Amino acid sequence: MNARGFIRKLPQYGLPIATVILFAFLSFTAPSFLTGYNIQNISRQVAALAVAAFGQAIVVITAGLDLSVGATMALVSVFFAIGTLKYGMFVGIIIALAIGLVVGFLNGSIVARFDISPFIVTMGMASIARGIALTVTGGTPVHGMSEGFAEIGVGSFLGIPNPILIAIMAFFVCFFMLMYTRLGRHIYAVGGNKEASRLSGVKVDWCTVKVYLICGLLAAVAGIILTSRVRSGQPTLGTGYELQSVAAVVLGGVSLYGGRGNLVGVFFGVLFIGILGNGLNLLNVSSYTQQIVIGIVLILAIVMDSVLLRQEKARKSVTVKQAA
Repeated sequence: MNARGFIRKLPQYGLPIATVILFAFLSFTAPSFLTGYNIQNISRQVAALAVAAFGQAIVVITAGLDLSVGATMALVSVFFAIGTLKYGMFVGIIIALAIGLVVGFLNGSIVARFDISPFIVTMGMASIARGIALTVTGGTPVHGMSEGFAEIGVGSFLGIPNPILIAIMAFFVCFFMLMYTRLGRHIYAVGGNKEASRLSGVKVDWCTVKVYLICGLLAAVAGIILTSRVRSGQPTLGTGYELQSVAAVVLGGVSLYGGRGNLVGVFFGVLFIGILGNGLNLLNVSSYTQQIVIGIVLILAIVMDSVLLRQEKARKSVTVKQAA
């Protein structure tokens, strides 16, 4: 492979290589990093982010964006806890998933029906969802959960943590949907060219609603995982997850301009952010500095995405001129 070919493949290989290098670096610099307990801790931490990021990726592939992911998790957390206390865990889960679907439906419907920027719509929805969670609880956590409530977040099956199993199932369901279903083809088509998709018979508005429904549902699942881990309904849960999910998606090679990306890359994006955050904690880097690092990583990923898009357009332009 020549240098130009390697550069084109850099987004595909660069992140896995960077993840391995980061893992090796922390193994030497943080003595407690390479321990069974810490590796399992990382896996539990990244599970909820992975589930939320898979939903975010599906939205971003359509050239959309969901900044209400974190607030949806908080709203779900509060009503999941309240529903479980009053009616039992099964009903609490149903309520939580229904809330995620409602938030997703509202986001998608407003974006599709009124053709408003998803940035504005979902940012407004985030404020509404977080405000409802704080109002219902008075800003205090919902306590009183039983021991069994924590099983989803801290339990395991055949030695594998339950959050990891849930994340794996979410990955394969979303991967199959994107790669092998009509909806998946429509999602990529809408992200590539919305007007051409509409002229080709794709129901663009309904496709838009569906991707936000999926994102809302997966945000609810992530909220259930985190709520179970902390054994309480937290109105502040999910703070920062909208930024981290977008960072994982863009790092994973999903273009913010739509039409390009896959969940395998998103998985490595989540893994990179999870390892980075865990390593910074072990190295006693403050949470404020960690926010700076995540922000820098996100900006660099967006810049690379923009550069690659320009290069791709330039190549297509040259190809067209040569063909003419």
